[in-house]
Amino acid sequence: MEHNGADSHDGRYPGPPVPTDVLISFHAGHLDPAFADHVREVTADDPGAQRILAALDATNADLVSLRDEEVPIPPDVRARMLDTIGRFHTD
Repeated sequence: MEHNGADSHDGRYPGPPVPTDVLISFHAGHLDPAFADHVREVTADDPGAQRILAALDATNADLVSLRDEEVPIPPDVRARMLDTIGRFHTD
């Protein structure tokens, strides 16, 4: 994985502050185990990284809570959709 920012002592992984794109990949579980362990270690005492990870947790929780909620289509949007579909409908 490409990364920006300061490098760790061995130069393989970013040091603090960990770039946001790396935190997003870490949160999503898309880092290899060694890289994830490194990010977990260097972010443990980084308030900025912890805020970003907490925001990602909150966003996921919000999305999960909406999973089964029916959201009505606003009437103007519905009308435009039906108009568009009607233009493609042929008998």
